[in-house]
Order: sequence, then C-alpha cells, then structure tokens
Amino acid sequence: MRYLQQFVYIAFFIYMLMISACSGARSGDGGEGGFMDSVKESASHIAPDGYSSSLTSTSQIVWDQWVRKGAVQVYVHPKEEPVVEPTALFFPFMPKVDIPQGQHISRELSRLVWQSWVADEVFPVIEFADYVEYYTPQRAIALARQRGADLAIGGYITNYMAGGSVSDTYVAMQLEVYDTVTGALVWSMAHAGMMQSEQTRDYIIFSARTRLPSDPTGAIMQALSRDMGKPILAWTEPLRRAEKEAEATGGDKAF
Repeated sequence: MRYLQQFVYIAFFIYMLMISACSGARSGDGGEGGFMDSVKESASHIAPDGYSSSLTSTSQIVWDQWVRKGAVQVYVHPKEEPVVEPTALFFPFMPKVDIPQGQHISRELSRLVWQSWVADEVFPVIEFADYVEYYTPQRAIALARQRGADLAIGGYITNYMAGGSVSDTYVAMQLEVYDTVTGALVWSMAHAGMMQSEQTRDYIIFSARTRLPSDPTGAIMQALSRDMGKPILAWTEPLRRAEKEAEATGGDKAF
C-alpha cells in the first residue's frame, strides 16, 4: 500500500508538469492552436499500448490478487524424530460447516492437499483413500494399519465460502495425523486463508484493478497445503538427509 501511494504522488506530479507544459504552449502559439495540434498528432503515433495521449482519459494498472493467510496453528507435534521415513494413508476430510454438497466439496478440497503433498514429497508413500465414504479417527487408524501404513491422515473443513469473482473466497481446515501402531495423535494443526474478489480503484489519472486466478479456491488450498506440509518435512528432514548421504557414499541404500 505504501508503494502504491508513492506511485500516486509521482503520477500526480507528472500530471501537473504536463498541465503546465500544455498551458505554456497555448500561451506561446498566439491563439492559433497549430503547435498543440501537431503535438497531439505526434503523441497519437508514439503512445504505447494501454496508454492514451488524451489528458482526459485514464490508464489502468492490473496486478494479481494473492492469498491472505496467517501462520499455521500447530496444536500437537512429535517430540522425537521418526525411526524410518513413515508411509501414510490420506483420508478425505469431513465437513464441519453446513454447505450444499458439503461432503463432496470437503473430499475434493482434501484431494488438493494430498496432491500438493505428493508433489512436495512430504512422505515417500502417501495414498489417497478415495474409496472411504467418511472419516473418523478410529476408522482411519484401523484401515491404515490394515493396509500397512505407518500414519493415518484425516481432517475437517471447518469453514468454506466460494465467492468466485463477485465475492471473497475463504477456506479453513483442520488436519490430524495418527500413529497406526499406538493410535496416538502425533500431529494436529489448523490453517485458514482467503482471497478477496476483484476490485477497481479510480485515481486522478489512472485506475488500479486486481485480477483473480482462474481458480481462487485451488490457489488458496495450494498455499495452505504447502504451509502445513513444512513442519512435517522438517520432522523427517534428518532421515532424508541421511538417506541421500548413504546413497552418495555407496551405503546400504545405494543400488
């Protein structure tokens, strides 16, 4: 906002200089208007795209809207590093907010978290349990243990509003990670983010407009997912580093 204000002041100063120059030119042409006509004609040929030579028109500045979010709220975390890199079974989230098709929306939002974690390699193996109709911690732990996963991951969509281009978009979620051997909760965290709708602000000689991405909800989920994956990546970092060192030196894990 500070940089935008500075830009407004500079633009206004340039505008005043242009007004002064035009006034001086009118007073020096003897009232015939020939010099000003030639200036206008030349300006119409050299004006760049998106700008107008007319002092009565305004140019528009466009910048991309961004995700507004706070810090990840971590409620429970492990005190010790894992012995081996854990594998995980990721369950679709359940809705804790009353919205139409809440369970379907929560499932698709949690799929975005899973896809982000696969891309970031948060776990060496992480399966999405798309075949599970609903999530409860007890059900998740039992099924993950049955499938041989070390961790069961689930959670809840606690708030959701899809505003599109006419209103703000907001997502809040809670994530849980359970140890399938002991049944203990090893990670519990929450995060939220929003993206404001498109806005246009008019100034003296230009207007400023924000531009939304094609999928505001997807942009929010990607930002939140990466934030929530960072603490877990830091938890398993020593194991990944040791594995890379072993491979580099021809250790047991090298081919």
